[in-house]
Amino acid sequence: MGFLIGFSPWIIYWILVGNTSFRVAVIVALCLAVLAVAVQRLRKQPWHTLEAGAVLVFAMFTVLAFTVSDTFLERWLQPLGNAAIFLIALVGMVIGRPFVREYARASVTDDVARSDGFRVITSAMTWMWIAVFGVMTVVSLIPPLVQGDATIRDGASTLSIVCYWVVPFTLLGVAGTVSGVFPAWFSSHTDAIGKRQVAARPGDPVAQPDAPADVQDPRVVVRAPSTSRHDEPFSIGVDAAGIPDLTVSVSGQDLFGRPWRWQGRLAGTGQSVDDILWAMAFTGEPDRADLFIPPAEPWQLRIEASGGQHRSVVTRLRCATAPSVRVSEVDVDGRPGLLALPADGHARRAVVCFGGSEGGYDSQRATICALASRGIVALAYDWLDADPEAVPVAGIPLERFATAISWLSRRTDVDSTTVAALGISRGAEGVAATLAREPDLPVGALVLLSPSSVTWQAIGDGGEIPDTSSWSYRGQSCPYAPLPSGVLMPQLISNAWHLSRDVARNKPTLLRLAPAYSAGLDTVSRNRSQTADAVIASEKIACPILCVSGSDDHLWPSEQMADALLGRRQSQADRHIRYDGAGHLLRPGLYPSQVQVVGGIDLGGQPREHGMACLALTDEITGFLDSALA
Repeated sequence: MGFLIGFSPWIIYWILVGNTSFRVAVIVALCLAVLAVAVQRLRKQPWHTLEAGAVLVFAMFTVLAFTVSDTFLERWLQPLGNAAIFLIALVGMVIGRPFVREYARASVTDDVARSDGFRVITSAMTWMWIAVFGVMTVVSLIPPLVQGDATIRDGASTLSIVCYWVVPFTLLGVAGTVSGVFPAWFSSHTDAIGKRQVAARPGDPVAQPDAPADVQDPRVVVRAPSTSRHDEPFSIGVDAAGIPDLTVSVSGQDLFGRPWRWQGRLAGTGQSVDDILWAMAFTGEPDRADLFIPPAEPWQLRIEASGGQHRSVVTRLRCATAPSVRVSEVDVDGRPGLLALPADGHARRAVVCFGGSEGGYDSQRATICALASRGIVALAYDWLDADPEAVPVAGIPLERFATAISWLSRRTDVDSTTVAALGISRGAEGVAATLAREPDLPVGALVLLSPSSVTWQAIGDGGEIPDTSSWSYRGQSCPYAPLPSGVLMPQLISNAWHLSRDVARNKPTLLRLAPAYSAGLDTVSRNRSQTADAVIASEKIACPILCVSGSDDHLWPSEQMADALLGRRQSQADRHIRYDGAGHLLRPGLYPSQVQVVGGIDLGGQPREHGMACLALTDEITGFLDSALA
């Protein structure tokens, strides 16, 4: 409605200027422009540049209509009008008041209006209009410049008709169509993408199926450990004398009953494949592909080897923990946690683990089990409730991280001088920010997987939350680096454009967040005086730090941020392990790595490189802890 009010004086002017006297055209347009401003004020709307500019322009045109000849007006009034609306739109853009944004604000919530995505899209659409007005101006200048005596009422001149009327108003119609159609089109397609992602979410956990009896052909003998842990290597060999060509497959179901499978060939007996689990591919509907989550109970791997008429099928188990490890839910001063204890009760080293923005503690179950299997007491702590849509990462008290560390250090089965902390992604950001503020916490080593070097603006289901930090400390909002989500608009528009193709091909529609986080870091670098407090003061952290990052992280630039964190310290005790080709979600253990996607967000990572990095991770972490906590 507001958009139509703003354009109404111009529409009437363009209609009348070729059909009535110039004085009538500009006076009527001026009256409508004044009326438009009055109507907007009655609607309690703020003044808009398009309306204010129209009043000024048509007041000037009214003066011209009574002071210059009709011959001049017939030749130049149309180019002058086009130039005037071009300048109005351009000046509005320069002073930070794009006219599309001014009108669009009335149709969105305040949070949306303050988002970077809204800023980018309304700026882009305003620039589209500026370009159209500019072309209209240039084209309408052609007849008087080329023919000299051309006028807007010269019905016998093809040049006048085309340049004064056809081209300018065709462009105007196209721009109006885009402005009218695009918002609804983009919104509907974005909603459709969201619904696809919701439909692709896994359901409730499913128990591992009953394993069928093994099929053992004496001519085909499968060699693989009957039971092994997720953080241990896994090799499959086949002895098949006299059978030169063997087909081998490995299949299994994840926590949610989703199928995964790998198949390959072995040339000759005695051959083996090592750590091939990373190559297991999701074999369900392609658009439902999501990150592999190991089952809570032992993961059943069905291994089949066949050649000619001979075939053997065996079941092997991959477990989260050593048999002696005890895992139980605990109350950590009012918040839930999951504790993994090695067999004996001697005071020992301990690690508290903080997951990412997925919430809950289940994401760290495999990590604490791997650490406990190596003699370390490990606690997974729920610093964020498990439903991030209901409770976004916004204003989370950093005291939660301190609470978990203190709780673990007070346990009688823990040596309080050998407590470490481990965080991944947003959990790494939170624990690092906490230790920078409370360096006296009993932490002797800090492990940060895919870390951040700054505290970020809050982010919810719809993007960044205006004027809100992810964290708070002692009741005060923490300084934050901005998250300019508008950088993602080209991706979002491309995803909407290709939605039909993705549906037809039954493939997911993915989004990479790294460009937005990189743009946020650039903002921090450019505005050091305003954003310095958002940088985590890692030099105040009183213990050695191990940072682990992947070069193919598509969620945020963890490698760059790890360098920034450690660069402030220049400590010989610190380490930065960089895995070429690894993505964002670095978790100890060997798992299928073909799908590094969570809820439509692309985490990045080349399958083999990422899988091998995760397999090496437990040894790297425990080796660092051995050194730092000695």
